[in-house]
Amino acid sequence: METSHYVLGGQYEVKTAPHEMRMSLWIYAPIILERATQKRVLDLSHGPWDLRRLGEDDGRIVLTLARYPEGDREHIVEVDPRQGMAIVAGVRHPLGEIDTVLAAIA
Repeated sequence: METSHYVLGGQYEVKTAPHEMRMSLWIYAPIILERATQKRVLDLSHGPWDLRRLGEDDGRIVLTLARYPEGDREHIVEVDPRQGMAIVAGVRHPLGEIDTVLAAIA
């Protein structure tokens, strides 16, 4: 089931797109949309990332993600949609590089 949450004063929508990784095992990948334009700020819907928790901190959207099949390890990704940046493991990256950055997480 797809879900939606509104963050940063309702300016952004975080949706989860479910997909079945194997029989009866589902992950819920995050998609962040700017509500005014419906522009996709972040789209992890075609990867192995499962959204575990969602929060906000200092103008950033804080995603707690787990990579399938490593469900016991969680990774924090702080998305600053206004600056087009994400913070992963304390390092700032352009959002356009987020797939590569997440793929490199050991």
